[in-house]
Amino acid sequence: MIVMKFGGTSVQDADAMKNIVSIVQAYSGQKILIIASACSGITSELLGIASDSVYLPDITRRERVDAIVNRHRTICEDLGLDATTVLHIEEIGNHLHSYCEGIALLGECSNRSKDAIASCGELFSTRILSGIVGVHSNARWFDARMSMKTDSRYSHAQVNMNETDRLSNQLLKPLFDQHDIVITQGFIGSNEESHATTLGRGGSDYSAAIFGAVLNAENIIIWTDVSGIASADPRVIPDALFIECMSFDEARMLSYFGAKVLHPETILPAMQKEIPVQVKNTFKSTDLGTTITRRGDESAHGIRSVIAKMPITLIQIHMQSEVLEKSTDHLIHSLDELIGSKSLITVSIDSMLCMIYDASVSSVEENIALLAEDLEINIGEYALISAIGHNLRDSHSKESVKKFHEIIYELDASPIFMGTMQQNAMFALVHPLNATAILQEIHRNIS
Repeated sequence: MIVMKFGGTSVQDADAMKNIVSIVQAYSGQKILIIASACSGITSELLGIASDSVYLPDITRRERVDAIVNRHRTICEDLGLDATTVLHIEEIGNHLHSYCEGIALLGECSNRSKDAIASCGELFSTRILSGIVGVHSNARWFDARMSMKTDSRYSHAQVNMNETDRLSNQLLKPLFDQHDIVITQGFIGSNEESHATTLGRGGSDYSAAIFGAVLNAENIIIWTDVSGIASADPRVIPDALFIECMSFDEARMLSYFGAKVLHPETILPAMQKEIPVQVKNTFKSTDLGTTITRRGDESAHGIRSVIAKMPITLIQIHMQSEVLEKSTDHLIHSLDELIGSKSLITVSIDSMLCMIYDASVSSVEENIALLAEDLEINIGEYALISAIGHNLRDSHSKESVKKFHEIIYELDASPIFMGTMQQNAMFALVHPLNATAILQEIHRNIS
């Protein structure tokens, strides 16, 4: 069995849906579980309507819901789908109207209501996808909420792996006895009371990894709008090359330092089962893409990808060493709470605590004054340049590591901070105006 996950841009309109049919036909003869996201932009629209239903006039609320339903109805018409699929779309639309009306009547939008409304996006897209795939293949639609079981932490629910495993093998797997393709939803699940829940950031990739793991899939393919994971951001480095094979740790470091293609923690269930995960381009399906495995390309050495993240804020807190030792944990927790995210990097050096946040100086300064007034605090805005490799501590990588440092010092006379993370990443804080030139020069020297 192959698990294929299609993101929002891959199901955004009728042409994209037709493209999926072509992809599926290229894998003829194999059992395929398709997991789809909502059509591009729909989840944001749904969450906006959920919040706005508290105060919207009835007619405006209904018009906004109707606009979403009509978008999906139009896709059905463009694909020439039968009345059964359109009826499914209307039914989901009726539920959506009811959810929003309930919010309006209560004058409150709970997280439970938001998840119920957000789940409609995947239900819409997969009903349409099931309709068009079913024209060409022996396909079946499945409600992921039947087997993807979670707790009740709405909007970021935690998956109950034991129950999901049991129910997926009991309810989902037997469908392949009579069908070649099953279409279901990413991102959504349900709790013990069968209320809809959502899995949070990267939820659809996570769904693919979980279903792949519990069903012992041979392969998981993440279909997106880029041809894999590249040696740099192609928007900044036009001649960036896609990496054929990458380890899980490399992918994790790239994501940690700012790459947006894949959030690797979401594919962890697949890695634990040693199931390879491919990242491929829906619109250039013959491109090789990137395959992520636990070990990756063990023959690779040196820097394989470089990335810049900005703006980045460095907070330096000066204190007496004995005070710092006692107060570090409290300070870190306080700053994380004030800024609203965890620091990317935290280092304690003598009597100084250094913390790097993925945030602008202006957003940090608004909150930093709430800390104790007797602290000496310096705040600066920088760019974070990171280089990723299979094993940068390996002797074969020595020249690449040396070149990285030389380029940093050559193009940024006084980098404020440099360091390493595990064996896969090096980083440096540099002046934002120098970031692009540094990125380009490091990329030119990738071995």
